[in-house]
Amino acid sequence: MKSKYWLSALVALLVVVAAAWNLKNRELGTIQVDASASDEADREASPTSNFDDAQRIRLSDRKIDVAGIRWEEVQRGTLVVTRTLPARFAYDDTRHVSLRTPTDGVLESILVKPGDSVDRGQPVAVLRSPSIGTARNQILSEKAKLDLAQETYRWEADIHAGVSDLAKRIRAGEAIDAIKQSLKDKTIGEFGGQLLTMYSKSNLANQLSRSVGNLGDSGAISGRVVQERQSDRQQSEAALEAAIEQSLFQTRQSMIQAEAKRNEAERRLRIAKQTLGTLLGTLADSMGGLDVSPNETDVSRLTLQSPLDGTVESKTFSASERVTAQDELFVIADTSSLWVEADIRGRDWESIHVSEGDVVMVSTPAMNMPPQPATVYTIGRQVDPASGAIPLIAKIDNSKGNFRPGLFARMAVPMETLHDVILVAETAVVDLDGQTSVFVVSEDGFESVSVEAGSQSGGMVEIRKGLTEGQSVVVSGAFALKSELLLEGEE
Repeated sequence: MKSKYWLSALVALLVVVAAAWNLKNRELGTIQVDASASDEADREASPTSNFDDAQRIRLSDRKIDVAGIRWEEVQRGTLVVTRTLPARFAYDDTRHVSLRTPTDGVLESILVKPGDSVDRGQPVAVLRSPSIGTARNQILSEKAKLDLAQETYRWEADIHAGVSDLAKRIRAGEAIDAIKQSLKDKTIGEFGGQLLTMYSKSNLANQLSRSVGNLGDSGAISGRVVQERQSDRQQSEAALEAAIEQSLFQTRQSMIQAEAKRNEAERRLRIAKQTLGTLLGTLADSMGGLDVSPNETDVSRLTLQSPLDGTVESKTFSASERVTAQDELFVIADTSSLWVEADIRGRDWESIHVSEGDVVMVSTPAMNMPPQPATVYTIGRQVDPASGAIPLIAKIDNSKGNFRPGLFARMAVPMETLHDVILVAETAVVDLDGQTSVFVVSEDGFESVSVEAGSQSGGMVEIRKGLTEGQSVVVSGAFALKSELLLEGEE
């Protein structure tokens, strides 16, 4: 009886436990469903961003403005591919000179200092040198001899011209008074006087001969006297002609000898000037002459002048210092135009194609300014054995004084030109998990698109695959979109 009672009680207990377990499960299921619905509602209510399996980002207008996101339409264009070469600024050799001492001496005075602007021909220093004094003195001596030789030649030439004119008039039989009148402004010298005397005697002999001949015909005088007078006339005419020939010969010889001495004096002066010019070197031309004056009292003093308009870049010596030949005194340069020297290495010889007159772009990290144009001046032919490179030299305008010789620079040199290619700004390209990508503007946000990038230059990148003309690509704020993707991925 008791056993039957306990069995009934056990069954009732199991029924109660089962009922309680079922009730508990139904309550937990209700709680989970409510929690899922609450999470879904929270996501739909979020106004900031969202991300789906297609790598698409949705942002509010406010967040777009804050992130500075800006996009542009994809277009085709021309891309000039360049190669950036290390370079340096240098003096323009056509506007730069190292002023050196021509010979040993002592600097009497220094007239300029670094930074001073100088004009061509402006005195910059005074040098005292015995060698220059000796060379100048030789020039002055030879110049005096040349002056004397020239004066002698002019005298002899005038005499020869006067005697030649006199001989012509005598042979023409002009009257003595007329001859003297025509020759009063000419030089005839000693030979001219002798010819006039002999011409007068010859005229007298002619007159006597004619008068005696008339008397002889009438029988007033003997035939012997007539013959004597005729003989005197013939002798005087012969003597006059001989004197004329001798005078012309002698005066011409004297003139030729004087001309030879004059030419010799000119050569000696030229040699003396060349000696001084060799001593001075390039200074002779840069100073516009040899700086020689007949009135110079101290011929050993040489005033050095600036050979060009420019600025004194450096000064090596001070006044009263002793210098030797070819010591550098000053560097003077016109820095309104500078050279930019780049090295083209062997690996770039075939790829870089530039010619004289082409434009390259030059930038420098030391200056906060955009790249500046420069014009190719020359391309070297000889390889530097130390660097294995050939020089590329371009001229750049420096009228504003922004650049200085020795400053490091970068030169962008054209290598090739790509025509009709898809171009985007470099700022548009990002790396997403090792894949080159851009963000394209879609109807409901921004979508990441994988692309194949090609050449890049001047802030632009060639896109070979992944984009088509007319799409809008984010060019500013792409990094913010990338960060948004990474944040969404972590959540």
